[in-house]
Amino acid sequence: MSRVSARDALRYATEDDAIALFAVIVGGWVLLTIGTFALAGYGFGLMFALGIVASLAGALAVFAGVVGLAYKLLVDSRRAVSE
Repeated sequence: MSRVSARDALRYATEDDAIALFAVIVGGWVLLTIGTFALAGYGFGLMFALGIVASLAGALAVFAGVVGLAYKLLVDSRRAVSE
């Protein structure tokens, strides 16, 4: 396995595709946190329903971001090996 310099690793981590996936993960985490706080209230009102929607959307965004980032890493590593 070849050595990767810190500069190359930082350049790879700050590519537009990676930044977008990191933003999806962070945005999903924020939605999940907001949804959790909304669910902490008592009763089954509008905030409870919005909390469920926000929590589900946040969980889906985090999952999609992690899967997308893993896919990007796998594709790029296979591309690097074949070259």
